[in-house]
Amino acid sequence: MKWSSILIIVFLLAGCIPKSYIETLGIITAVGYDLTEDQRIRGTLVMYQFDTDQSSTSQVVTGEADTSKGIRFATSRLTSHQLVSGQVRLEIFEDELAKRGMMKYMDTLQRDAAISDMGYLATSSVPSEELLKSENDEDRPNTGNYIQELIKKSISEEAIPNAVLTSFLHDYYDTGKDPILPSLTLEDNKAVINGISLFQDDRYVHTTSHENTFYIMLMKQQFDHGQFQVQLADDALKKYHKKESIDKPGEGALHVSIHELNSEHEIHPSKGDPTKQSFTLKMEGRLLEITQDIDLKNREAVEALEKQIENKVKEHLQETLQILIDHQVDPVGFGAKYNTQNRTNRVTKENWRQQIPNLEVDFDVSFKLLRYGISE
Repeated sequence: MKWSSILIIVFLLAGCIPKSYIETLGIITAVGYDLTEDQRIRGTLVMYQFDTDQSSTSQVVTGEADTSKGIRFATSRLTSHQLVSGQVRLEIFEDELAKRGMMKYMDTLQRDAAISDMGYLATSSVPSEELLKSENDEDRPNTGNYIQELIKKSISEEAIPNAVLTSFLHDYYDTGKDPILPSLTLEDNKAVINGISLFQDDRYVHTTSHENTFYIMLMKQQFDHGQFQVQLADDALKKYHKKESIDKPGEGALHVSIHELNSEHEIHPSKGDPTKQSFTLKMEGRLLEITQDIDLKNREAVEALEKQIENKVKEHLQETLQILIDHQVDPVGFGAKYNTQNRTNRVTKENWRQQIPNLEVDFDVSFKLLRYGISE
């Protein structure tokens, strides 16, 4: 009798709980924002819809509004499903919109408890609507999911810096440091990463090349298993060619490919002057490929190769730093590093922006080759 009463109560209570059927929901997984000609916001939503008669399907809807929140209302009339944002893992902002400042959108995202603060952010040189509606010929449910996995893989391979919402906000609020995001575009109607976007505070200003992206990351973080390629002068190691290849004409350009790259660095600001800093970089990696027939059994040849790589990396670091100076951005955090070691003449968001054009960094680079690979 006791158990019967308990069961009756449980069933009665269950009957009082309102049911929400997943088939009625449109679960938003990716959102893109573009600036229209009349200065409104065009929002593109990628969402999952579930049907009991078939596997889950996806749909892409687009609407216009004056605010990012208004996009939800503009697109809800285009579907019979109830839109929910609990699975948003990707937010894309067209460059033209990002130029106006990102924090108005970041503020909305960080205040929405339904949106994960570990979702990925990116900018796009083409309208995000085109990206999210582009072809998806890989084993992914939709293009939004494909882009999310593309960014995730690129971060794990140390090809781009972390791109989650919390990282952007941390760099934005950190005095003396600017955020960066991966930049997307279309190639053969497929979404690809074409570099990283630089920001002045929350305003997009420039997109770097893949090569410059690597050297920004080299200044910004440590590598554990990275890779890079560098082109040296054609005759840089001519004296170390193998004897049997000396008489061969036309050796061609000297390209070196390094993998399993490990790096660590230290930034040393001058006392009292944030524009004078030194940067010590230690690198080691394994030689994957070299395009000239160099005698790598000769220790002098290996040391000469290491020295050539050091000089070329230093040269590229200076070139990349100049790009940052030209656009008055500091994604590395030279200003923030200065503040951690100086109690006087500290930099602020306002005065550091004005001092960046005078920034001088003395780079000290050392490279060690761990193992020799193959010659082509």
